Amino acid sequence: MKGHLRERSPGHWAIVIDVRDSATGKRKRRWHSFAGSKRQAQIECAQLITKLQSGTQVDPTRITVAEFFERWLDHMRGLCSPRTHERYTELCRKNLVPLLGGHPLAKLQPATISQAYAKALSSGRRDGQGGLSPRTVHHMHRVLRQCLQQGVEWQVLSRNPAGLVRPPKVERRQCKPWMQTEPSS
Repeated sequence: MKGHLRERSPGHWAIVIDVRDSATGKRKRRWHSFAGSKRQAQIECAQLITKLQSGTQVDPTRITVAEFFERWLDHMRGLCSPRTHERYTELCRKNLVPLLGGHPLAKLQPATISQAYAKALSSGRRDGQGGLSPRTVHHMHRVLRQCLQQGVEWQVLSRNPAGLVRPPKVERRQCKPWMQTEPSS
């Protein structure tokens, strides 16, 4: 595995790494952008080659969040009850996909997720009559975090961006116990 640098403009470099495809054996080139000095770019190139050779480099794919949700839902089908899977499917397809589904999975940022939660709170209902409750958005966060954590375990993502986002606070209602009346004599 080899790599080299190309200067795009002063202080901006293209790191080109030659990789062999394991299935076909053909040569592929992976391009990475880097901003900094030439020496820093050389160090970055060496680190990328080391990560690729050791197998710890996450390959940036063009998969969208919506496509990954479908893969995750298929995976979860046998790991949870049918009712739980139905709820996960409903939250993913009806709430999360309209907000985040078009984003590339590898480029999903915590700020994007936070903006999606704010939009769901203000105008997330499907009938257009207002926003979702904080509890529903909290459930959306739990499903999204679990889904993206699976992406980290599958080595599709290098980190879980949903783990860095705080969901909206859910107000707890005070339970009022029933009053026991004394029997009349």
